[in-house]
Amino acid sequence: MMTTGPGLAAKRISAQAYEALAEALTAICWNKAPFERHVRMALHEHPELLACLDFSLVKRQVASAVVELLAQDSRYHQTTLTMMAELAEMTVFPNLACQQDSEQLTARARSAIEALSVITRQYRADLGAQTRIQAQREADQVQQAAQRRFDGDIGAIKTDFLALTTSGDRQGRGRKFESVLYRLLDLHDMQPHIAYNLPAEQIDGSFTFDTDGFLLEAKWCQERIEREQADVFAAKIQRKGRNTLGLFASVSGFTKGFLDIPHAHGCPFITLDGDDLFLILDGRARLDDALHRKRRHLNDTGQCHLAVRSFAT
Repeated sequence: MMTTGPGLAAKRISAQAYEALAEALTAICWNKAPFERHVRMALHEHPELLACLDFSLVKRQVASAVVELLAQDSRYHQTTLTMMAELAEMTVFPNLACQQDSEQLTARARSAIEALSVITRQYRADLGAQTRIQAQREADQVQQAAQRRFDGDIGAIKTDFLALTTSGDRQGRGRKFESVLYRLLDLHDMQPHIAYNLPAEQIDGSFTFDTDGFLLEAKWCQERIEREQADVFAAKIQRKGRNTLGLFASVSGFTKGFLDIPHAHGCPFITLDGDDLFLILDGRARLDDALHRKRRHLNDTGQCHLAVRSFAT
């Protein structure tokens, strides 16, 4: 059952309301087995209460014991409100319908439910407010758990990226760098595709961001990337669909000639350097936000590079 906040717990449930609850519990079933099932379901999140009940006693005694247990501790305030609300909404009584005196028993049950409904109407606003509070609390918990998983995944990618910076295997490091980028893109739901070959050209990968398709170029070189490689990458992009853009990722960065290169129809790609990537993996900026800002900067200025450090926290 839902827990109660201090404000709602402090609002006392009247003795009359507890008595109406006991009467309704007694009236809704004739046989002890369905009565016991109902009580067990209503209190299934409080086994400590169920352990105190003796279901061999008559229903009225058990119902009285339930109410006494609920009334003795404010922790059960919300459970009591929920039981009252659920009983107040009952309109059919299957167990009573099977009995010889079904009409009389059903009329008695309806009367008890109506009395409970009238008496507990004042508490329904409390129940609705607490339900909203609990729903928000549960949503916050789900969001916090998701953020912890995300942070853990980002941390694992960062660890692998930093390990590559000390690797002596330059050729293998390039392939592993592509894997790091793939995992980062996948974590942000960008549907990455691994490297593939086309006639006369090799593609390091691709992904989707918003409604645009992106080609990926990934380089881990000793020196900064020169202008010539910008031309090659731009040509790859321009041979693809109209909405295709590019992301050129280079750990070593780019020369001034690369960044200042003019393109006849506008630059078709944005860039990501080693410092950008580290700040993203360090949790100081999100990849999706970085791509949004870089693409907006490209649209506004025609420049392919915007340093993540300029907006990272």
